[in-house]
Amino acid sequence: MTAIWNNFEDGSHSLEYYADVITKLGATTASSSSEISEGISKFASVADTVGLSYDKAAASVATVVAETRQSADTVGTAFKTMFARVEGLKLGETLEDGVDLNKYSTALKTVGVNILDSNKELKGMDTILDELGKKWNSISETQQIALAQTVAGVRQYTQFMSLMNNYDKVL
Repeated sequence: MTAIWNNFEDGSHSLEYYADVITKLGATTASSSSEISEGISKFASVADTVGLSYDKAAASVATVVAETRQSADTVGTAFKTMFARVEGLKLGETLEDGVDLNKYSTALKTVGVNILDSNKELKGMDTILDELGKKWNSISETQQIALAQTVAGVRQYTQFMSLMNNYDKVL
């Protein structure tokens, strides 16, 4: 809870709110409150930087842990890596697998998701995920895999696939 509070608290919610969200998600999914909080603690420090809200972070961890039964540590670390990739792209880096903002943007644009806003700034991760989630089931499996590998990287693409394949549950 300390990592959650330190990274998501913005004065709009009490500590009880954060605990209530985790408790409710734990009760409605096949994941526990401790798994959700452990998973979030792995990437909480980068979540705000990339525009990922607490609610979306908690729901994403709960969904992927419940669907895959991978450990919260594995899921949280995968999300940390995915979101660090986005953070690196914001800084103009080329990632270790050769992905840069242009390649990332082009891959998502092929399915109708523009990751840049009207000021040519990277949209928040909540917005990007929501826009992709709306289109996910209408694109081919080959496109899904290619997008997942570009967006999440080869090592984390299975967690990203689980996230997107179950995005209705995240919402």
